[in-house]
Parts: sequence; structure tokens; C-alpha cells
Amino acid sequence: MNTQTLTAGALIGLLGAASLMTTVSAHSLGTEASLTEAQAIEIALAEVPGTVEETELERDDGQLIYEIEILSADGTETEIEISAKTGEILEIEQEG
Repeated sequence: MNTQTLTAGALIGLLGAASLMTTVSAHSLGTEASLTEAQAIEIALAEVPGTVEETELERDDGQLIYEIEILSADGTETEIEISAKTGEILEIEQEG
């Protein structure tokens, strides 16, 4: 019984640590970006009108990017990658 309690406690501790590391990592990336999330969304919506479904700041091939998923009125899903440093649209990928 005590082993199960210790195992559950250790698992909860690991999950909490992983969550904290993700938060710290996302914050660190945010301080490197020249563009805010709102600016990146504005650029994306100017290119592809619709509803923003998800926005993510990440490092891709050593470059900091905003990845923005937009759902158009006709149901088309579009993913736009924007440089977080320059605001340049790097890639547009439509699905469906």
C-alpha cells in the first residue's frame, strides 16, 4: 500500500515538474520573439481570413516561429508559420 502511495506521489511530482518546464520554456521563447502573438495572428488573418483555432510559439529548424491554425468559413483548415523575429510568412499549408 505504501509503495502505491509513493509511486503515485512520484508520478504527480514528475508531471508537475514537466508542466513547470514547459511553462518556463514557453516563457523563454516568448522573450526571444520580436513579434507578439497578437501581431502574428494579425499577419496570419490578413493572409487567410477565418477563426484562429490554435497558436503556438516554437522552435523549428533552429528558427523561432508562430504556428497558427485557422479555420475558414468554408471549413478549410490552414496552418501558417510566421517568423517570430521578422513577421515573414514562412509556410502556408491547407488541409481538407
